[in-house]
Amino acid sequence: MIRLLNWINRTWNKSVFRFHDIATRTNISFMVKLSIWAHDKLMWELPDRLHLVSGIPVSEHRLMRELELAKHQSQYFMDYAEELQNELFRIQEETPEPELVAASIDG
Repeated sequence: MIRLLNWINRTWNKSVFRFHDIATRTNISFMVKLSIWAHDKLMWELPDRLHLVSGIPVSEHRLMRELELAKHQSQYFMDYAEELQNELFRIQEETPEPELVAASIDG
């Protein structure tokens, strides 16, 4: 039922847009005004819970996109933390520890 409703919605909106497109191409004044009014007033927006994209509700698409973005961000920060940690280890290996230096001088 929801798929049928979405098909009707798309078909209706396409026909309103086609009328607007044809009217603006012909440039007949009253048709252009009528098509602008029709485009503004007769376009039909479904609520998100009924709007489907490729058979999946829009809300689910948004959640999938947010999850994908969160995974990408977590991977980015994990890679960045690993890079910083490796740099810290490299710096620690390059610099001698003061206690070891002092012990070798005393010894």
